[in-house]
Amino acid sequence: MFTSLQNISEIPGFAWTADFYNVTLIHYIASIVFLCGVVFHIFYHGLRKDYGLLPKKGDISKGIKVLLAMIGIGKEPPSEKYLPEQRIAYVGIGFVIILLLITGIIKILKNLEWILLSPEVESINTIIHTLSGFLFLLAFIVHVGTVLIFPSNWPLLKSMFTGYVDEEDAKHRHSLWYNKIKRDLTAIILGK
Repeated sequence: MFTSLQNISEIPGFAWTADFYNVTLIHYIASIVFLCGVVFHIFYHGLRKDYGLLPKKGDISKGIKVLLAMIGIGKEPPSEKYLPEQRIAYVGIGFVIILLLITGIIKILKNLEWILLSPEVESINTIIHTLSGFLFLLAFIVHVGTVLIFPSNWPLLKSMFTGYVDEEDAKHRHSLWYNKIKRDLTAIILGK
């Protein structure tokens, strides 16, 4: 029916995609919201000194064990607040986001009359921006998909929106983190 993406505006409800001004405006607004989210994330976790999502030694082997356990092969190793594959994915997605933001900023700056880029540099930048945007969307879909597909991850769906983890799930899937919290609370109660 459709031979290329150029015909997307012919799909019912997608006529707006043919208007370059509107598409560009939506893209810029979305990029500002995206950038604000990234800056908030960095400052929020930085000010709290919350570095739990940074990878640790052994995350790759433990992450493989967690992924295998999700499909019924083996037992899931005890985990901290974040599962090992979450920490690995965090760095990968972070790298993609940095590429996306840098290439996006270059695309905006090239519109200024005193900044001149060769057609080759513009083309390479556009390709990297497009690929990093695709990789980000793919990573987002995989991230949400693993929560929806695997029943062991279903309790995490609620925590994605609320920031809270059910105590029973924390005890089961995040036992190292759960035990640390219990030790810290006991110490506070006992005044140690």
